[in-house]
Order: sequence, then C-alpha cells, then structure tokens
Amino acid sequence: MRTATLYLLLFFAFSHGYFGKENEGLAVFGWALLLQSPRTAALEGSASALQSQDFGAVLMNPALLQGEGFGAGISWQGGDLTNNQGIAAISHSLSVLGIEGRMQHTYGVVDNGNVTHLDESGEETGITSRPIAQYYAITAAFPLKHYKFGITGRYLWDRLSENDAKIGIDGAQVGMGLAMDWGLLWNSSSTRYGFALMGRHLGAQFRPYVKGGVNGYALASELAVSTFWRANQDLTWLLECSAPRYSPVAGKLGLEYRFSEPLFIRAGMQRDVIDVARFVRSLFDSDEKSTKVGYYRLFSAGAGYRLWNFALDYSYSMLIEGMGSEHRVGLSGAF
Repeated sequence: MRTATLYLLLFFAFSHGYFGKENEGLAVFGWALLLQSPRTAALEGSASALQSQDFGAVLMNPALLQGEGFGAGISWQGGDLTNNQGIAAISHSLSVLGIEGRMQHTYGVVDNGNVTHLDESGEETGITSRPIAQYYAITAAFPLKHYKFGITGRYLWDRLSENDAKIGIDGAQVGMGLAMDWGLLWNSSSTRYGFALMGRHLGAQFRPYVKGGVNGYALASELAVSTFWRANQDLTWLLECSAPRYSPVAGKLGLEYRFSEPLFIRAGMQRDVIDVARFVRSLFDSDEKSTKVGYYRLFSAGAGYRLWNFALDYSYSMLIEGMGSEHRVGLSGAF
C-alpha cells in the first residue's frame, strides 16, 4: 500500500499533463468542483486538513473520510447563479487485506431547468433545451502508520440538450469524463494542528460533446496543501493553498467557532495569492494597484447544529460585483 501510494504521488507530481499549459482555458467539467456541502462552502474549502463527520469534506480531501457504521447526507444549493444543484452521499465501513477503512458513494447533479434559445439578433427561437450534468463518485480511505490515505474515482456525465437534433447541432451527444482525487492526512499526535496534501479532479474527457469532435481535454485539476490550528477548544483556524491547473494559486482562509456543544458558526474567504500580495504592496506604495477579486464568491458564512447523531448545516455566500448570493442547506446523520 505504501509503495503504491508513493508511485501514485510521483506520477502526478511529474505529470506533463498537469503542469503543461498547451490547452490553457480548455478544461472541462469544472462544474463538479462547485458542488459542495454547506460546511465546506461556509469555510471556502479551507478545512481539507481537519477531520470531520461532514460528508462534503471527502470531496475536498478523500483522506478525511471517517466514521462508524452507516452514514448518509444530502445537500441542496441555489441562488442567483445556481438553480437545482446538490449532492447526496452514503458511507459504510470497508475492510481490504485486513486493513480497516471506510467507503463513501456520492452523487452530484446540476439541473438549471429549461433554457430558451436565442438567435443572432437576441430574439427567442421558440426552442427550449434542458441541460443537465451529474456525476457518481466512490471514495475509499485507509489509516496507515504515519498518515491516512484516501482516493476517489469519479464518472462525469454532461448533456447540453435534451434533443440536440432540434437545435441544429449535427452529431451532438452526451459528454463524459473520468476523474480521480487523492489525499494524504498526517497522523499527528496533537489535536491542535494538522497537515494534508491532495490532488483533485485529475483526469480527462473521454467522450466529446459532438461525434468525431476533439477529445481528451484535461479536467479542471488542482494540487493543494492545507493545515489547521486549534487556538482553543472552541476556535479553529483553517488554511489551504491550492494550485489549479489553469488558474493562479489561491489561498483559502476559514474559521469555525463552537458556541456550545451542538452549535457551530463558520466563515471563510478565498483569493488569488497574487491579488493578496498586490494589496499588501499597495499599502506601502501609492503607485501599486490594489487588489482585484480573484474568485466569484466574495465571502461565505454559515452555521451548523448537531443533535444526537444528526447534523443540520446552512451556508450563505455573497457573490462579487452585485451578482447576488448562493445558499446551501444540508442534513446528515450516522446510524
């Protein structure tokens, strides 16, 4: 297991497919990374090194998968830029070659309803399509001596139109892709801090949207490193730095505060590192341009309530430049 893990990491670390920029801007299926649980969204994805029962944490780092018995969760998100989107997950124990681990099955869907087609003049054509995208993911995580290892395989399916013949696209078909996530979580003896390393959405499209079309486009992959620091038993600071395939390096900062045993509040934000550096320089140099927002969410906040083995979570995200807001609500439990 340790040897296989090492080879896996070396493969992606030196992969020309990840670091190459020949197909810049052509990444596909990026919508899958936006399907998040309310807790993950409230913390802006910064909690990828902190163990949690949240089923959405697995989508940020497969090594975070934990629990006992049977678990299930569902979340829905909507807002000014989203309609009917969400994820559902179930998890259970797993044993392989005497190593006890855990497995989670996750289904994600993006359904933005009916879309009215317009002609070149911006007039309605009378044709309506219903695009829909979905994926199925399976995650397995195993504790090892010095770290915990997790891996996710994901099948993605994307239909642009319910009846492509009506909209004049010759040979249109459903686009498909395969992705893989991996994660390493350091088994620290301390509960006050921790570290993690992960790769997300590593893969490619294997079926184009048009028959005979160009295939093999890479997914919106990223490599990330994260940490957390528990200032006291109630307050936890979280930090992640991610390097997307086709975007600038981003920093994610979040905090989670426990008001009482069942009640938590959360907040988070993420920005391109170059924008943060530009903002700091502008404080000392009047000629330096100030920061630009490098992410479509300005900030996020949320709350969670735990009762027995159940959890109810909510998050609110404000979008940039007056584009509105997003809301997510989720329910999960262990049995």
